[in-house]
Amino acid sequence: MSIVRTYRRSEDAGQSRLDYREAWFAPGSGEVVVHHGRVGSTGTTSAEKVADDEAGEELLAGFAAQCAEDGFAELPAEELDRLQVAYRLKGAEPTAVERGLVVKLRGELTNQLAWRGLGEVVAERVESGQVVFEVATPHRRKAADEVPAAARLAGVQASRVTTSA
Repeated sequence: MSIVRTYRRSEDAGQSRLDYREAWFAPGSGEVVVHHGRVGSTGTTSAEKVADDEAGEELLAGFAAQCAEDGFAELPAEELDRLQVAYRLKGAEPTAVERGLVVKLRGELTNQLAWRGLGEVVAERVESGQVVFEVATPHRRKAADEVPAAARLAGVQASRVTTSA
């Protein structure tokens, strides 16, 4: 899958504002999906039908060019904050049930963050009796605010999930 994810900082009524635009294309899908909005808020989504994979890649390239023209750009890795989300296990390693919950939690974290322009889970590891998800985000506080909702939607006890920088 190809994805273009861009951001633009601007001033809105004297306050800094961060907006995002992203688009993706999965070969064989027949459409390019565009998603945009203000970081931290659920964005707007639309889909453009394409005749074939080549047309999809061309449309994605055109989207990237339009973003650049409008002042949107990818955020370099050093400008992204890191947030760690830890799910406390009952033992040193996850049980079969906990492994299923870990998969659900990672999926819900991805949904909560991505649909609000707040980044993505970039790594997962087991350490000291917990599964730790590392999130790359343009806004750590807003990303952390979405974690309880992700835990609830994954069916995970919120008291077993913590965040840290």
